[in-house]
Amino acid sequence: MIENKVIEKVGIIYLNRPDKINALNLSMVDQIYYILKSWESDKNINVVLFDSLCSKGFSAGGDLKEIYYDYLINNNCKDKDLLFKKEYDLDKYIKSYSKPIISYWHGIVMGGGVGLSINSDLIVCEKTTNWAMPETSLGFVPDVGVQKYISNLPQALGQYIGLCGVSLNSYDLIKYDLADIELSQIAYEKFLKTLYKLSNTYAGEDLINQLKNQLEKTNNILKDSYIQNNMEKIEKYFSLSSMEEIFNKLNSNLNDEFTRKTYENLSYKDPFILTLQFEKYFVCKELTYEQTIDLDLKIVQYAITTKSINEGIRSKIIDKDNNPNWPVQNFNQINETDIKNLLDIKKLYKDI
Repeated sequence: MIENKVIEKVGIIYLNRPDKINALNLSMVDQIYYILKSWESDKNINVVLFDSLCSKGFSAGGDLKEIYYDYLINNNCKDKDLLFKKEYDLDKYIKSYSKPIISYWHGIVMGGGVGLSINSDLIVCEKTTNWAMPETSLGFVPDVGVQKYISNLPQALGQYIGLCGVSLNSYDLIKYDLADIELSQIAYEKFLKTLYKLSNTYAGEDLINQLKNQLEKTNNILKDSYIQNNMEKIEKYFSLSSMEEIFNKLNSNLNDEFTRKTYENLSYKDPFILTLQFEKYFVCKELTYEQTIDLDLKIVQYAITTKSINEGIRSKIIDKDNNPNWPVQNFNQINETDIKNLLDIKKLYKDI
């Protein structure tokens, strides 16, 4: 599931679980951590590259079926958040890693796959990249520390991405500084040859700067995106001051295709989770990455306790009936104290 090799002074970690589009499980998380740990003090390695041997993508995120069967509904499992804790610890370690890390995004890049690689010093994407954090449809919120990056986006866009779990393409990722450059597959192969060569001479920040100077000569290919084509509507609906306001305003204009699809997207989801995510956007603006990922664990543990995550994964992944029975059915049932306590704030941001 994880392969690794060293070329020149580049340590390469390949995700190789093609039948699951590299969905991460506990074994993969442990393997990646062990490899990185062994390479950190290895003087023959100057840089680490995350790549995938799966043609469909970099990673579809966490292995939700394994999480569901082995942890969430397994009565013999006492540590139901074990995979999350291990995964979050790995992401923190990568964030603080002493050697530069490069990641190559192509195809599906979601959830835990984003968390694994988003702290890289250089991210190369490809025109097929389909990047998303779809956790609100699964009974919890964007996690693995990625909310810190989402909260750095303009409000309307950050709320739209976090609440709806919509996809970003390579154009969006580069425009909003979530990736550095788009390369075709052929160009990426040339980039690798340059990387291998430069790794023998340069290390650390100097190596990354040398690579970026080389990449400045390459223009990204894709020039269009669904996000950009609908930015005016995103601003209209997602700049509002509460989740309920967003929901009600969408509901008032269902003749428009974008509005209708967005309303249907949100209508399927847990009102509590949506409200939590709305407020989390503002809270994480003030948190460090490490604090954000600690908050992610707290929220996941809450979702496990209320079983909203159970129901989300069941309806979306296991039974695929898209008919979840959420613990909270409507906005009127939301206990604001629970949200305040989860986010550790005295009052909701909309009231400040």
